[in-house]
Amino acid sequence: MWRTLLQVCSLLIVAILESSCGGGRSTIPASAPHSTVPTPTLLRTLYRVVNGGDRMTTIGPDERSSYPLEGQVYYVPDQPASGRTTLNRLINSGGTDHADAINNLMGYSQDMVLGFPWTGASGLGMAQLSEFLNSGTGDYALLAPSESLPGYSPQALAVYGYPRFGNASEVLLSLSAGGITVESNKVAGGVVWRWFWNGVEFENNFAYGGEIQAAFYVGDNPNLNPTEAGDFYGRENPILAHGSPVVRFENQGNTQITRAVPLNWDPTVFGGDQDHPVIWDSVILGKDLTLNFNNMGPVAKYTTHVVLPGKTSGSLTSPITYLRGNFNRYWTYDAQSQQLNEVTGHIVNGCSNNLPPYVFNTDFGGVIISDSTAAYAMGIYGVSTAHGGWVSSYGLWSFPCGTTDTSESAYNFNVLSPASASGWLFPAGESTYNAYMITESVQTVAAKMSELYALGVR
Repeated sequence: MWRTLLQVCSLLIVAILESSCGGGRSTIPASAPHSTVPTPTLLRTLYRVVNGGDRMTTIGPDERSSYPLEGQVYYVPDQPASGRTTLNRLINSGGTDHADAINNLMGYSQDMVLGFPWTGASGLGMAQLSEFLNSGTGDYALLAPSESLPGYSPQALAVYGYPRFGNASEVLLSLSAGGITVESNKVAGGVVWRWFWNGVEFENNFAYGGEIQAAFYVGDNPNLNPTEAGDFYGRENPILAHGSPVVRFENQGNTQITRAVPLNWDPTVFGGDQDHPVIWDSVILGKDLTLNFNNMGPVAKYTTHVVLPGKTSGSLTSPITYLRGNFNRYWTYDAQSQQLNEVTGHIVNGCSNNLPPYVFNTDFGGVIISDSTAAYAMGIYGVSTAHGGWVSSYGLWSFPCGTTDTSESAYNFNVLSPASASGWLFPAGESTYNAYMITESVQTVAAKMSELYALGVR
C-alpha cells in the first residue's frame, strides 16, 4: 500500500509544478529547445548468500530466498554492451564452492551468468569488484568495499560496479551546529535521515521516497523521476531496499556534503523490479547543507546540486521534507508583508488518491509545519524566480495513513517542499538551488524568515 501512496505523492509533486505557473511570479520557458533526455541503465543486484560453508554470489529471488542472506554487494548492468564484460559464477568439481570470475579458474566450471559489469570506472560512484579467498577453507566470496571477513584476502577483478552495504540499513554521517544535529545515510543516497532540534527528532524516514532530499522530474513525465535516496522498494524488508550509489559523503566545517547517482523512483517504468533497480548514471543529485548559516543558530542553508549531461527540460523539488506524523499544523509566511497564516484546515488527507497538495505562492517566504503546541516547527524559506531565486511554489501535504504511530519509521508523515516551475530548462553540467531550513517555534521560524529577507539571501 505504501508503494502506491508514494507514487501518488510523486504525481502530486508534479501537480504543484503544473498548478503554480500563474501570477507572473516566475519566469517559465514557453518551450524547451535543445532539451535532452538522459538514458537510464537497468541494473542487477548481486547478493551474497551462505550455503553451508560456501559464501556465494547470486541474483534474483530464488536463491536469495532459499539461503541465509548476507545482503547486497554490488549493482552491475543487466545487459551486455560496449565497455562491459560477463561476470560468471563458477562451481568447483566437488560442488562445494562457488567463485566469481571473468576468466577461467582452475578446477572450476561455468555455473551461471551474474551480470555484465563495466571494464573500467566509467561513471562516478563505481568501485572495483574484489573476490576474496579464505586460504584456510578454500572458500571464495564477493565482498563490498565496506566489508571485511576474518580469514579472507582480496583478489581484485578487472571489472566495476556500484558498491552496496551488505545487510546494513544505515551508514550515518553526523553533523551538529546551531542547536541542530543532522544524520545522513550513505545506504540511502546520502540523504538526510534524521534531523534533531532541542532533543526532538523531526524527520520521517519510512521509505526512500521520503526523508529530506531532492527529487528531479525529466520533462513533464512523472515516471521519469531520478530520486536522490533510491527507489520505492524496501521498507517491508530493508535488506532488499535499493539505495542510490553515493559519490561524496563528508563534512567540511559546518557543512555536510553529499552527492548521489540517483535511481528512478519507479524501476518498473524501465523494466526493473525488486532485483533490478534503474540508475540515471549520467545524473548527479546532492546537497551542501550548512548548519548555523550566517551565525543564525537554527537556520541551515540547503544548496541542491544537480548535474546533467545536457540541457534538460524538467522540474525540481528540493528539499522535499518528510516530518513525523505529530507535526500536524500547517502555516504559510510571506516575509515581505510579515504575514503568518495557519492553513491547517485547508490541508486534505493525501492518503486518498489524486487529491492535490496545498499550494502557496510568495516572492519571499515559505511554508512551515509544527507540532500541536507550535513550539516545535520546521520551515523552508526561498525566493521566487522574479527576484533572483528559483522557487515557483511551495507544497504542503498530509499522509496520516493507517496508523496513529508518529515514530520516524511509521506510515504517518507530513510534507513540505519548495518546487521549481514545470518545464524549466536546466543547464548542462552542474547547477545549484538554495533554500533555507529553520527549526524552532513557529514564531521564531517566521522571525528568522524575516531576517533572511532583510539579508537579501537568494
